[in-house]
Amino acid sequence: MTEDSLFERGHYSKLLVLDLQRRLQARGLEPGGLNGRLTPDTRAALEKAQQAYGVYGGKASAAYFVVILGEQDELPKIAEQVILLGVPETGVYQRGHLLEPKVAVGPFSNADIAKRWQHYLRDFGLNNARVYYGC
Repeated sequence: MTEDSLFERGHYSKLLVLDLQRRLQARGLEPGGLNGRLTPDTRAALEKAQQAYGVYGGKASAAYFVVILGEQDELPKIAEQVILLGVPETGVYQRGHLLEPKVAVGPFSNADIAKRWQHYLRDFGLNNARVYYGC
């Protein structure tokens, strides 16, 4: 796997990856150099963070979601950040409702797993992540 194909995605913004590397380093994980490149060290540190938060492989078929509200034009960037943090693209939904545009992450099998993802996403910069039942 090349550094640009993490989670089978073609490209991430260098600034987004650099922010992720800084957040990983601040949590005592070693992402390699702070260079905005998705290296094997960055991927390994991200997996360790996911395991520490109990969210590694936490996606399942159910009705709990983590929702991140945002402006309509921010949804693609929010979705990109969520995918970079390890959520498979198939578990990230941009919902551009006029009154409440959001990115939904899930579904999860129970509220506990959804809350773990909420905590993980908040700690990595998505401060307004909320758990919802249904979406």
